[in-house]
Amino acid sequence: MTKRGIFMAAASVLALAAAPAGAEVRRIIIDQKVSPAFDGAAFGPAGQYETISGRVYGELDPRDRRNAIIQDIDLAPPNERGKVGYTATFHIVKPVDMSKASGLMWHDVPNRGGRITIVPAERALGDVGLSSGWQGDNSGNTVPGPANEWVTVPVAKNHDGSPVTGKVFARIINRSGPESQRLMVQANPFPYRPLSLDTRKARLVTHAYESVDGAITGVTEIPPGDWAWARCNDTDNRFPGTPDPTQICLRHGFDAKLLYQLVFTARDPYVLGIGFAAFRDVGAFFKSAKADDAGTPNPLAAAGGMRWAISRGSSQSGNFLRGFLHLGFNEDE
Repeated sequence: MTKRGIFMAAASVLALAAAPAGAEVRRIIIDQKVSPAFDGAAFGPAGQYETISGRVYGELDPRDRRNAIIQDIDLAPPNERGKVGYTATFHIVKPVDMSKASGLMWHDVPNRGGRITIVPAERALGDVGLSSGWQGDNSGNTVPGPANEWVTVPVAKNHDGSPVTGKVFARIINRSGPESQRLMVQANPFPYRPLSLDTRKARLVTHAYESVDGAITGVTEIPPGDWAWARCNDTDNRFPGTPDPTQICLRHGFDAKLLYQLVFTARDPYVLGIGFAAFRDVGAFFKSAKADDAGTPNPLAAAGGMRWAISRGSSQSGNFLRGFLHLGFNEDE
């Protein structure tokens, strides 16, 4: 096999059905175009490349079986068409002359919002790169910005307008001293907020040791009066500090030898599963559609569209693709 063949065989191939027009992608907005890009360099027979960055405004039919699997999509506020809307970013890397395009689109999965650009060897072959947002928790690198990938998704609400609530847990590790600390999950700020700042309605414990098979020893509960949802330090803002739903302040400070685990009732969850559908529909649109519903042309349609789309990712992005396939999101509406 050629190097290209080996690489393609190792990638996760996601076969997406052709979208009829852009029924799921209502509108695309191009925010920036750089042409030629990469300081005007030419890449083999494909020549010069350009980049196009922007946003997609899409909507989902919550009654469609392909979307109904999304947790709480039935609790996402619908628009006047009964659909659930989202906004996602995209970044395209393509030949300036699309007649030199290979017909292959790499749809890369960003890791924590990091924008991805195809490498020079892929440009030399005339390949197209698409990087698009899927992570909607608005924390860490997924906070909307001009140079990262993100998606905005709705907050679930009960049908009577009351907040959706549920138990969650977060952890704080490797922290010491009197400063307050943020709740974290996989090195990112925790996206959920407590229903109440009353510490009696939550449970904070420390773990002295956890084995690789999940055995926990040395569990100690911190009394509700010895911690607060607050920002604090050891100088001008001591315990109990200034109320803050994103941080924990301890009367006696943090000990780096201990793991801190907090279980509490959270409110207003994002409908994060929409990120799967947004990634699906953005990829299907740029692969196959001619234009959006407003008539804005698909910048990849000039050469008759893309013949193949391959998605790939490692680490968190690879885990995303496993879920994407397992849940059936490689089939569009």
